[in-house]
Amino acid sequence: MKLKIRKMGINGEGIGYVDHKPVFVEGVLPYEEAEVEITEKKNTYAKGTLKKLLWVSKERIRTDYEYYIEEGCPLYILQYEAQLKYKKQILEEALLKYGNVKSHFVRDFHPSPLIYGYRTQCKLPVQDSRGHMVTGMYVPGTNHFHPVKRSRIQSEELENARIKIMKMVDRSYLKAYDDRKEKGLRYLVLRVIDGKMQCTLVTGKDKVHKELVEEIMSIDGMTGVFQSINTDKKAVAIFGSAVHKLAGEDTMPVKIGDITLSLAPESFFQLNVVQAQEMYKMAVSKIDKCNTLVEAYCGVGAMSLLAHKKAKHIIGIESIPSAVANANENAKKNGIENAQFICDDAAEGLKKIAKEREVDVLLVDPPRSGMDDKMLDAIAQALPKKIIYISCNPSTLAKNLKVLKHNYHVTTILPYDLFPHTPHIESITVLERDNYKKDK
Repeated sequence: MKLKIRKMGINGEGIGYVDHKPVFVEGVLPYEEAEVEITEKKNTYAKGTLKKLLWVSKERIRTDYEYYIEEGCPLYILQYEAQLKYKKQILEEALLKYGNVKSHFVRDFHPSPLIYGYRTQCKLPVQDSRGHMVTGMYVPGTNHFHPVKRSRIQSEELENARIKIMKMVDRSYLKAYDDRKEKGLRYLVLRVIDGKMQCTLVTGKDKVHKELVEEIMSIDGMTGVFQSINTDKKAVAIFGSAVHKLAGEDTMPVKIGDITLSLAPESFFQLNVVQAQEMYKMAVSKIDKCNTLVEAYCGVGAMSLLAHKKAKHIIGIESIPSAVANANENAKKNGIENAQFICDDAAEGLKKIAKEREVDVLLVDPPRSGMDDKMLDAIAQALPKKIIYISCNPSTLAKNLKVLKHNYHVTTILPYDLFPHTPHIESITVLERDNYKKDK
């Protein structure tokens, strides 16, 4: 059947309509017309596959890059300026639909300084391909493994290191993971930032030979080699057991702004470091000088430490013990004495802090699922004067804002593109408490 695409979906797919029912089709851009085969019908929507393009958008670009679907980059076929345009539309539609937040609060997208080679970390499955150990990707929605020779969205430093390590692995005794034997190399986790590298081998119940460890450590800039054992067949997480150091330093230094962070292998850190620094800088600029700043979901404490001159007291809340230890160590190493980090559930931690002191500014950077009801209740009790909300999911942001609007009003929403060619959208929302007037 012929289908004209009217808009872009939240996953980068094209959306057309048949009898007022949306039809989702991957690989087709807004305003293109295509021959489509319907593959799935539901009561409220349908899915189709592209058979042939009948009319091509001027915003489409030709590419010979064969891995963009596997790498989660469905917008690779779209001009970058158009990517930002459609992402802004998706953000505005979600805010209006789920949060009744008008589009005039949304500013223009901050484009990524790098649109290729921006990723500084990879977590890739390993398999045997024609007798050689290779990393690759799974085709979305399938268990079909596709070896990736060289990625265009991962930094050149990262790609060069990945290729070197896999050649070393291929020469070693290690084989691809066998879930029946619970042995072999399952994933390669590699982080490369500013010439510093950190490698983790996620394996079965293997002992990693000293010769392989020494060879990986010989790569210029390698700070540490680690192992994590993961034999869970149904595991969603990459890491299994606690990460064990095989050689080198416990952490890797990363400079961000005027502070230096020490990152453990399992520590979360934004993949697009250059753009993340700009986003963090903007978020910190929105913090008023105050007595108490609380950051929930603080991770290794990057934003709290960047904001150390903005508040007399800074308290970060994080539920992962290793991240809390990492954050406190980061504060100590940077000589920042007014910041402390506690291990607790975000909601419970905020409630405890609010009982002891008034919270002036709350900085939150929740996971894609957004803030849960417990956290929203804790905010309603603490009633900070200002909230700075960093989001990676427009839908959950909008749903949270709908609740927060009972006590707060949105002043601005600043979208940032941290993941060019993907449908992911990051944003900073600034909210102020109703009837609150700043001291003159």
